[in-house]
Amino acid sequence: MIDRTGFDGSLDGAEVIGRSPLSYIAASESVSPMMGKHTTHKLASYGLDDIDPDEWYPLRAPLAMLFEMREEYGEGSMQNMGQNIPEHVEFPPDISTVEEALHSIDDAYHHNHRGGEIGFYEFREEGPGEGIMVCEDPYPCELDQGLIKGVAAKFADSPVQVEEVGDRCRAEGGGRCEYRVDWIEA
Repeated sequence: MIDRTGFDGSLDGAEVIGRSPLSYIAASESVSPMMGKHTTHKLASYGLDDIDPDEWYPLRAPLAMLFEMREEYGEGSMQNMGQNIPEHVEFPPDISTVEEALHSIDDAYHHNHRGGEIGFYEFREEGPGEGIMVCEDPYPCELDQGLIKGVAAKFADSPVQVEEVGDRCRAEGGGRCEYRVDWIEA
């Protein structure tokens, strides 16, 4: 069973391209070799073994695996996993700033997911070196928070801070999560 607390979108017909669950494996291995093996085993238990990076798979399987792993490893490990995903995906060569990278998350999400009501990521700049990311998607909140930090850190020349600022996040039954992202402009 998938625990998508707070996300109302329908996942009927929603799919994810194979390179996404493969990035979960690579990101898990970055956290620890044992977590990488566990992610591979868990995906296989949901019918995702021998994943082809260019094939489409039902989104429910990797989502269920991620929520199960969050329960087993904790929120911190899920956040670390999300933070490591950007190290295992390719960014377009024209992206060179933190703002461009954060704006690109939604495009990448829709490039790697299709069908159903999968939600979105929306970044709003609030000033130099700061902005708000709104996440309305079926993924664990901690994975999103880590992903945002990892994407920003990949393009920042300074430490990045990501703090939840919304009134009620998805984990608490809200429809979306909001995060303040801060970094020092070069």
